[in-house]
Amino acid sequence: MSSPPTIRTEGASNFEFLSRHTVEAAGKKLLAPVQFVGFWSAIALPFGYLPLLYSGPLSDSADALALLFVLNLVAMVVGHGYKRD
Repeated sequence: MSSPPTIRTEGASNFEFLSRHTVEAAGKKLLAPVQFVGFWSAIALPFGYLPLLYSGPLSDSADALALLFVLNLVAMVVGHGYKRD
């Protein structure tokens, strides 16, 4: 037995390409501001290390230093692809 014929039109494949292209373009436009903030945060956050290190590692600033370090790592991961076109 043979399978029924399939109907494939050129218009359907063009519509599929257009929608995929539109979704990718919209995703890039939405991701760009997030990467921008992540990139520049990764550059600016290390300036906060010096005052916290100056106050001493055994003080209350140890938690703040750890939090700042984790935030810096997250910012580096998020902003990694900024302006990589």
